[in-house]
Amino acid sequence: MDFEMDLLNPNNPDTCKNNYHGFYKYDKISRPASGKKGQKLLLSLAKNSTSIINRSNRTQPERIGGYRFLNNIRITEKSLIEGLQQQCKSNCEGLHIIGIQDTTEYNYKHHSKRLKSETIGVVGNNKDFGYFAHLMVTFDQATCLPQGISYCQLWSRDPKRKQGREKIYKKLPIEEKESYRWIEAAEQTKSLLKSAKHITLISDRESDIYQFWDRVPDDKTDLIIRARGDRPLFDQPSTIIELLDRQSTAGSYTIDVKGDLRTNRSKRKALLNVRYAEASVKRSKVLTREHARQDYVSLIVVEVKEDPSSCKVGETPIHWLLLTSHAVNDFEQACRIIDWYSFRWQIEQFFRLTKSQGLDLESSQLETGEGLRKLGILGFASALKILQMTLARDGIVNDNVKKYFSKQEIVLITLLNDKLKGTTLKQQNPHPPNTLAWAAWVIARLGGYSGYKSQSPPGPLTYTWGLEKFNLIKEGYYILDKDVYKE
Repeated sequence: MDFEMDLLNPNNPDTCKNNYHGFYKYDKISRPASGKKGQKLLLSLAKNSTSIINRSNRTQPERIGGYRFLNNIRITEKSLIEGLQQQCKSNCEGLHIIGIQDTTEYNYKHHSKRLKSETIGVVGNNKDFGYFAHLMVTFDQATCLPQGISYCQLWSRDPKRKQGREKIYKKLPIEEKESYRWIEAAEQTKSLLKSAKHITLISDRESDIYQFWDRVPDDKTDLIIRARGDRPLFDQPSTIIELLDRQSTAGSYTIDVKGDLRTNRSKRKALLNVRYAEASVKRSKVLTREHARQDYVSLIVVEVKEDPSSCKVGETPIHWLLLTSHAVNDFEQACRIIDWYSFRWQIEQFFRLTKSQGLDLESSQLETGEGLRKLGILGFASALKILQMTLARDGIVNDNVKKYFSKQEIVLITLLNDKLKGTTLKQQNPHPPNTLAWAAWVIARLGGYSGYKSQSPPGPLTYTWGLEKFNLIKEGYYILDKDVYKE
């Protein structure tokens, strides 16, 4: 019989002491001992912010347990993904969910001699060993805090696959292409989150596929996608861009643009002009009714374009062309679409946390593709915890700290808060006690943040370093707190 373990639930007597994880809850494990190994491995990733087993686990039995868990053939990738999804389902109940999906790759070329090549394929350049990961990360629209992962697909390409198949590939049904992942992620998310109040799915240009628009939107689900390019209209002999050119500016607003020498972008206040229009987008000639049911899809096109007066010569002005199934009837609603789409940056931050500037999944020294992918799935849950604190740092919308830290950890955070706050008002923790933002301020201070508002706000890396230091302090605190005579 399967042993269903409520992973990391504080009320479970088999759960590791003093720990809780809000993005991974259920997992069907064949043996209780395997479940405990999984608990410890997941917690070690969150505590130590590294995917290298020998670093994240301090004792030899824990290291051996971690390796055995990842190499256990009864622990499948499917069951681990279901663990992510079931917690996500629970977290999203009754909420308006923003789902953001994207693809990244994890490249293990530096460990190719260690890897068993028959267990893993190649990635984008068709020669380096690794795997692709396509994820849907969900957020609460009201609080902007992450709620979990509703879809996760991991795969590699066959290194022996034939080259020069582009012409054949283009004629394949969408279900036989890698790009089907965008539609599949949306459909699975809709099915999983039936108890959510509403779902808005956001993705970049690669997902601007006609079949996506044809199949996914409904009364409870909307899409916001950046347009891949211009599209012909169904009801008039023109295109989306030509239609927009005939529209007047609905309104304008300014944003602060951070300077970036790498992209030749100067620090400035950018003046953005907004236009929108309703468009009936025509089905492509290469698609039949078998591929897409509708001859056209009715969408709203929202354009945000930087005014030439605020963009320096030689720099590329800001320009987004967004398509959405949401209703847009005025400037305010158009700005809401732009604001929601801009939140897509959070999945880039999430992937960043799983790579060299966070858990560093690509440095793992496991020898099989199965083990690397299982480790990646657990790492995704840990990266979300760091991202959550980053988004809670401003304290605009907050949660009770008890949802994210144990009682013992809250006691320690209180002590650290008293120690880290300065003598002046500017160096005090500005957030109400026992809120997530209050705890995030303490963790950021441990990670090197000065506490001054004049400094840039702490980012994911600061929280990664802060959590590492916090967990080291916590271990020492627990040791000192023990009554050694009773032990």
